[in-house]
Amino acid sequence: MTPPEVAEDAIRFPFETPPHGDQAREVAPGILWLRLPLPMALDHVNVYALDDGDGWTLVDTGFDTARTRALWQAIMAGPLGGRPVRRVIVTHYHPDHIGLAGWFQQMGAELLTTRTSWLYARMLVLDVQTTHSAA
Repeated sequence: MTPPEVAEDAIRFPFETPPHGDQAREVAPGILWLRLPLPMALDHVNVYALDDGDGWTLVDTGFDTARTRALWQAIMAGPLGGRPVRRVIVTHYHPDHIGLAGWFQQMGAELLTTRTSWLYARMLVLDVQTTHSAA
């Protein structure tokens, strides 16, 4: 059986399977790819850990859920080798990207993001509505 033809402009993935759970995949020396679950139709977010020698820099954090916190604890003990997260780079304000930034800050990590993303994320967290808008 011959493999199916792939369109020239099709998305091509460098790895056959993504990492799952508390596993990480090294995509380049010192760069780990992690895939964290989301409690919605879009069921995962990709995040990255960058080796800083004595610690790690994270690119995005995942959604703030008990499940994600537990996964991060397992990831920090496992693939991150027990070394601390020194900084968190948040790409944008969506809760699956910035959700656990404060949690990592409480552990001593520095937060790096744009002021607009931080302010918008804070506004979304603080703007609690008891009913849906009419729009």
